[in-house]
Amino acid sequence: MALTTDQCDELIALASDNDRMLVVYQNRRFDDDFVTMRQIIRSGEIGDVYHYDSFIGGYSRPCDYWHSNAEVSGGAIFDWGSHLIDQILNIIPDDVAHVSGQNHKRVWTHATNADHAHVTVTFSTGKQATFVHSDLAAARKPKFYVLGTEGAIVGNWDPAAEPAVADLPAILTVHHVDGTSRIAPLQPLEPHEFHRSIVEHINNGSPMEVDSLQSRNVVAIMQAAEESARQNAVPVTPVLRRS
Repeated sequence: MALTTDQCDELIALASDNDRMLVVYQNRRFDDDFVTMRQIIRSGEIGDVYHYDSFIGGYSRPCDYWHSNAEVSGGAIFDWGSHLIDQILNIIPDDVAHVSGQNHKRVWTHATNADHAHVTVTFSTGKQATFVHSDLAAARKPKFYVLGTEGAIVGNWDPAAEPAVADLPAILTVHHVDGTSRIAPLQPLEPHEFHRSIVEHINNGSPMEVDSLQSRNVVAIMQAAEESARQNAVPVTPVLRRS
């Protein structure tokens, strides 16, 4: 949406003052694997989620495009974090207590983004979520690793997509407390669900699943994570808005 919450708030105020709709296309909110995992969580199959890990990356030279330039893109946390932190907040809607972040610059000197970025979000309820974006991971973590009070979900990368594993949905395995497990078939939304919701909002005033405050708060968490990283992962409390 922007690189600072001040910029986001300015955009929100401009949209309100001029009676315009402002929304960010959070396209990864509509990924088949995430939508399916969210359905499983909301069904109660794994109980109350208290720990959520998300990962993107591998060991490879970052590209030379604009989003590898921290001055332009905001850095590695802002790159995939704009997607995966949005997913975290969609799964765990609790108030955020504090955020910690760490950036490693160790190998890839041609790019200004961090080589490895780690964000931990701690909620007021004690729940925690992490996001890792790495170009230094010789062994990948699962895309999703979610623990609930009555089970777990692991989203493993589909090897058919190597080396661009993010191009295919993760393979979701649901683990139960009795030791059994199942592969969850993907339950995708209808195509163009986001764009259909825009039409419904404009024509009928229907609320959209994605709104500008959600995207603004993702920026607030990423901004806090970057501030934390500059202080060697000291926790920072982000300034979030509910209205």
